[in-house]
Amino acid sequence: MTDSWNRSHRRHRLVHAVLEDIARTGRPEIASRFRAGLETEFGDLGGFLRDVRRRWYRAFDARLDAVLEQDPDDLTGAVAEVRRVVDEVMPAARLLLDAHTEHPALEELDEHHRRTLLAATGLTMQGRRHDRDIPA
Repeated sequence: MTDSWNRSHRRHRLVHAVLEDIARTGRPEIASRFRAGLETEFGDLGGFLRDVRRRWYRAFDARLDAVLEQDPDDLTGAVAEVRRVVDEVMPAARLLLDAHTEHPALEELDEHHRRTLLAATGLTMQGRRHDRDIPA
């Protein structure tokens, strides 16, 4: 296997382990036993948070694509439901991201997603700094 492939798998396992731990404890804290791996794989907390946020956005966008194909009458409600479902299936990610919503490492990624969502739907999200107009 290539170094890139191995790194990708290490990152995936680390994200899964951290989120599993957060789900188990119900606290959006990264346990000290994961800190060294986090720094090795992601450089710092910001790099890790960007990876988790990208995963959340990919899940959201995949579900949103399916909703947009149906051309719902209530687009705002349909998009809010997509957000609710993604939060429900990724509760540990949501807990971690909500705890770090003001982290500066997320600003550029959040702004990019906001612009993409606006272009696709005419909507943005609200309730969190990174999601502004769609009700939580």
